[in-house]
Amino acid sequence: MRLTRLLLEDFRSYPSAELRPDPGLTIVAGPNGSGKTNLLEAIFVAVTGRSHRAATESELVRHGAAFARVRLDLTNSDGADTARVELILPGPLGSAELRKRVTVNGLARRPAAVSETVRAVLFRPEEMLLLVGAPGDRRRFMDAILAQANRRAAHDLAELVRVLAQRNALLRAIRREEAGSDGLAFWDEQLAEVGSRVMAARLTLVAQLDARIPALHDAVAPPEEQGERVRLTYADTLKDAWPERPNPRDPADTLPDAEQLAAAFRRRILAVRQKELWNGVSLVGPQRDDLRVELAGREVASHASRGQQRTIILAMKLAETDLLGAGGAPMPIVLLDDVFSELDAERSERTLALLLQRGQVLVTVADLAALPIGRPAVSTWQVGEGRLVQAPRVA
Repeated sequence: MRLTRLLLEDFRSYPSAELRPDPGLTIVAGPNGSGKTNLLEAIFVAVTGRSHRAATESELVRHGAAFARVRLDLTNSDGADTARVELILPGPLGSAELRKRVTVNGLARRPAAVSETVRAVLFRPEEMLLLVGAPGDRRRFMDAILAQANRRAAHDLAELVRVLAQRNALLRAIRREEAGSDGLAFWDEQLAEVGSRVMAARLTLVAQLDARIPALHDAVAPPEEQGERVRLTYADTLKDAWPERPNPRDPADTLPDAEQLAAAFRRRILAVRQKELWNGVSLVGPQRDDLRVELAGREVASHASRGQQRTIILAMKLAETDLLGAGGAPMPIVLLDDVFSELDAERSERTLALLLQRGQVLVTVADLAALPIGRPAVSTWQVGEGRLVQAPRVA
C-alpha cells in the first residue's frame, strides 16, 4: 500500500504537520537540522515500531508534550482498499496510565503485525559504510528485513535479546561467585533453541539476497563495474561444532533446518563453557555472527574501491525492497534520507529510476541540486522552523 497522508502531533520538532506524498516520487527539502529526517523517522517508527536514532522512545516526543501521535493514511494502487495506522508514544511528562499503542483501522495491534498492512525501507547516509563498519551494522541490516518479512523471526529476535540478557546476567553472577552454574543448563537450551531459529531465518535471507544481488548490482553499476561477481555469505561462530555446514558456492547444498543448528549450538556452547565463565558473557550465538560480502572472490571491506562498495550497498537496499514486497506482501515505501549527497550523478539516476519502478519513494535533500537530473515535475515540500509547506513542483 502507498502512503496518502502523514499526520504528526508533537513528534520530535513538530507541534503538528501534514504531508501528502505523491504515489511516485516526493521530495522533502530543507537545511540540515530543519526536521527533514524526523518525517522519515515518523513513518518508519509507525511501520516498524522502532526508531533508528532514538535511544529511548520518549526522545520522539516533542519537549514539553505529554505524548506524540503519528498517523499514516494508506491506500492500494487502485484506491479500492484503504487503511489507517496510528501510533501513540508517551512522553516523560505523560500520565502513568499512558502506554505506547499501535492501531490499524482502530484495532490494537502489536508493532510486528503492522507489516501485514504496510512496510518500509529506510536508507540513511550512514549505510554507505555498511560494508566496512562493525559486524553489528550488518546484523541490524539482516534483522531489520526479517522483522518485517517474517513474524516468527521477529518474535525470535526479541526473544533472543531476552535470553541473552538473562544468560549474561547469570554468567556475570557466576564469575563474581554470587551464583552456581546449575542454572546455566536451562539458558543454554534456550539459547540453542532460539539462536538456531534466528540463524536459520538469517541463512534463508542471505541466500535470497545473494540470488538477487548480481542483476541489481549490474543495474546500478557504471559500465566498467558491471559483470563483477558479488557474493553474500553468512559468517557464523559455530566453527567445528557444525561439521554439516553447507558450501555456499555449491548450489546442490541445501540450507540446514533449525534442529541441525540447535545440535551444533549445544556442542559449541559446551566447548566454550570455561571461556564464557571467565568472561561473564555469551560467546556463541547470532549476536556474534556477520554478513560477509565478496567481490570477484575477495573481501569487499579490504579490496573494493569506495565506488564499488557504494554500488554493492545500493544493490543490497534494492534487494531488501524487492524481498519485502515479494510473495504478495505490500510493496514497501522507500525512504531515502539525504542519500544522493553521497552518490555520483550516474549512480543516483540509476538507483532512483529502479526504485520508482518499484513504488513510492520519499526523498529528503538539503540541496535540490543534489537530485538526479532529468526527472519529471515532482511533488516538493519545504521544511523550516518546525513547519512543513508544499512548494511549487520542480522539474
